[in-house]
Amino acid sequence: MSGYPTLTTAGNPAAYALADMPGTYHGDACGFSFADNHSELRKWRDPRTCPPLQPETLIFNGYGETPSPGTMDVAWLQDHSTRPLK
Repeated sequence: MSGYPTLTTAGNPAAYALADMPGTYHGDACGFSFADNHSELRKWRDPRTCPPLQPETLIFNGYGETPSPGTMDVAWLQDHSTRPLK
């Protein structure tokens, strides 16, 4: 949850990153189901979240995370996911 604000630190959207890129085969959207038994559909808004696929080209940087500073998609994921409140 790089960049997410906690009880003791301010948020830093410049640190946002994605560990796994979403698939592009659902119209740049996907569904999420949550522990409270509700679900939501999400259409990705930032083109960096679903970059066009190119033959024999890696999307991520090889270090496990792809930087996406300031993207509203990572902010949405962080707001809708479980995260520590340190």
